[in-house]
Amino acid sequence: MKKRQIVIFFSLLVMIATGCENKNSELYDQGMAALEKQDYVTSIAMFQGAVEAGERLAESYRGEGIAYLNSGEYEKALEAFENSLASMKYQNEEFSRDVKLYEIEAAMNLEDLDHAIEICSGMLEGKGDADVFFLRGRAYFLKKEYELAKADFDQAVNLEASYRMCLDIYELYQESTLKADGDRYLERASEIVPEDTVDEYELGCVYYYLEDDEAAAEILNRAVEGGSTDAFLLLGRIYLDDGKTSDAKALYQMGLSKDGFEAAANNGLALCALAEGDTQGALNFIEEGLKTADEEEKEMLLFNQIVVYEQNLDFTQAKSLMSAFLEKYPDNEEAVRENKFLQSR
Repeated sequence: MKKRQIVIFFSLLVMIATGCENKNSELYDQGMAALEKQDYVTSIAMFQGAVEAGERLAESYRGEGIAYLNSGEYEKALEAFENSLASMKYQNEEFSRDVKLYEIEAAMNLEDLDHAIEICSGMLEGKGDADVFFLRGRAYFLKKEYELAKADFDQAVNLEASYRMCLDIYELYQESTLKADGDRYLERASEIVPEDTVDEYELGCVYYYLEDDEAAAEILNRAVEGGSTDAFLLLGRIYLDDGKTSDAKALYQMGLSKDGFEAAANNGLALCALAEGDTQGALNFIEEGLKTADEEEKEMLLFNQIVVYEQNLDFTQAKSLMSAFLEKYPDNEEAVRENKFLQSR
């Protein structure tokens, strides 16, 4: 199962009037188009041009900040977000909140936890905001101020009793030495009644973390029927972890004929073949999966391709593939760890 993001990401394309719109906003529009394509160099250039031309200043600075944030230039992102807030001609609470949430994210990435807490505390004056309570709690947690973190997490869950919120909090505890303290958030999540396929997948994650594979499989099957590829991947992983290779194969074979599931199904069949020691079969399934994979699925398939060559003891090819993989996906933590092992071979 792909690990859930802890930091909350917000829509790139929220358009909110701030009283600073210019009829001639061509540079701003080009910046937004480049941002949507993840072309951050072009995006930054367009937004800077828009700022110089006086186009939609608050929104242009915001767009520049998002581009810097996604480029890993966090100090420049913070400066841009501060400029965005300072450039607002009229107060707009929703726009201001959006920019401040990005500002918190930039501060978190800089490990400036005190600044993140300061922004959160200002946003929480006189109002309750579940996302902001979570983010401040996360900052306290990373500072090892666990009682303050717990208080904020409890406030967040009281305001938004959702699977997402409970799982995000639990995963923070899971990564620490306080794993048992996070279990109560799973228990809270297990009490929520699912309303749609996304909820069913996330409830399946809850039961998976609670190590109740039977309950997880039951609800994940419902989510798969509803079209959730995430549920499909997790259900297959549960079957494989439990040694139920035949059940996993049946699931993945079904996925081959399900629109949008082909790449994930081939990846799963590759894992089944690998579990049975059939490395060539695994490589064949991976090659087939790459034909229909989106970018996220390609990352998964290409990583598993490296694992297959490792299991086949072809460390030369595995190292070569890993080098190319890390060049394209430098933030893949599992690959970074695996590369350290490879370098010792």
